[in-house]
Amino acid sequence: MCFLVLLVSLQAMAINAVVSHSVFYLDDPAKDGLKMPGVEIYWQINPRTLKYTTGEDKMISGRIKTDIFMLNEAGIVKEDHFILKTVPSASVEELMTHSIIDLRRYFIGNGHFTIKVKLTDMADTMNKFSFSDSLNITLPAGVAWFSDVQILDTILLNNAHTHFFKNERQQLPLCSDFIDDHKKVLHYYAELYGSNKIAKEEYPLIQKVTIAKKPNDAHYSNFIKTDTLKPADASIVSGSFKINTLPSGNYYLNVSLEGADHKVITSHSVFFQRLNLHPDEDDAAKATAAKSDTGMEKVKVLDLDKTFLAKYTTAEIKAILKMLLPLSDAMGTQTINGFIKKPDDLYMRYYVYNYFLSINKKDPARAWKEYSEKVIDVNKKFKGRGIKGYETERGFIYLRYGAPTEVITVENEAGALPYEIWQYNTLAQMNHKDIANAVFLFFRSGEMVTDYKLLHSNVEGEVQNIGWRSFLYPNGRLQDNGNSRVDQYIGEK
Repeated sequence: MCFLVLLVSLQAMAINAVVSHSVFYLDDPAKDGLKMPGVEIYWQINPRTLKYTTGEDKMISGRIKTDIFMLNEAGIVKEDHFILKTVPSASVEELMTHSIIDLRRYFIGNGHFTIKVKLTDMADTMNKFSFSDSLNITLPAGVAWFSDVQILDTILLNNAHTHFFKNERQQLPLCSDFIDDHKKVLHYYAELYGSNKIAKEEYPLIQKVTIAKKPNDAHYSNFIKTDTLKPADASIVSGSFKINTLPSGNYYLNVSLEGADHKVITSHSVFFQRLNLHPDEDDAAKATAAKSDTGMEKVKVLDLDKTFLAKYTTAEIKAILKMLLPLSDAMGTQTINGFIKKPDDLYMRYYVYNYFLSINKKDPARAWKEYSEKVIDVNKKFKGRGIKGYETERGFIYLRYGAPTEVITVENEAGALPYEIWQYNTLAQMNHKDIANAVFLFFRSGEMVTDYKLLHSNVEGEVQNIGWRSFLYPNGRLQDNGNSRVDQYIGEK
């Protein structure tokens, strides 16, 4: 049976990933009463920066070769090699909703180490990611100490024994130090060791978890949790803060252990950045926070009623956002899709205004007018039944790359579905690199009366389907003389 491979490339740049690590401690089986350090290395991959294969079952998945090394001055201390496979999906849209995240634990001794992580896309071995970081591990001199503090992305009450299983649940760590506007809760996890060795006169022991502007500084607003601890060889520090009221800014999550005299015995901090476009605070809370936080940025608010956007309704602003999708990178696309799913009139208008301001700082209205004229032209050229021209796939490519050098339309080739070839002598890709002789192959299936769908291109960042013939010729080639228009223009590109 023939195995059909479909390569879908969603971004031309190298694999985009973030990597982090945390140090925890376990009992050393070789040394009674002592702890040995273990390093958790975890990473998350942007699914748009991989290529995917589609099999004959039409399920799409990706495979990433993963190489991990831990080195000291003597050489390799630990190494690991494996293939990470993404969750099979029925469509590209579904694929983009999945997080590609993994974690591994390695037990090593004290000392200075270098961590190296290399990720290679198995569908395109030139598509790679490399990460390197140094790490110093020393057993703390005090009788009690904290592990690293880990901010968690997701907690699932599931006892399956995966790499993420800890504390009787699945704990997916946050791989970057950035918490975006969509996160309303901050989860955290750490471990405290050796509190049972603290002198009795220090009791009761007070554990505090705070969010502050500086390491071990006074807590910001009401972000503080306090607990009285019982002595233990090791105990868990785990909990959550609702951060819907936490304004955008730089912060630290601090954990500390205090004795009866309120002097700090041990502490640890981790930095994070917060983006909160919609802080949920009443006027009194805002005023209090503004007085106590000298690091708050003073933002000059633009009066949008005096801009070119004032005449448009919310529905029309949503339509303008959709018109910007062809010109958007992965981050911009994610932002726009977020607005479309959950509209916010004010911030949608700010986004559109700032986009055209970046094009023409003196006259953003003119930048919008020039682009809207292109959209009007596209609507005339590619309007389908019940769909705007800029929402069709040909309209999308036209807005992104401009008019093709040549268009070849083939309606009646024997055995083939109707198709159209766009050829560009020179084309500027989304990564700003020029490509010569760029081609796009569109086709019209039996379900589509007037519209065409993009089937294949040799432009990175667009659909790259090396099995395009199986779609274009659903019953197989009736003739194979290599002289069809599609063979002449596409061939093996």
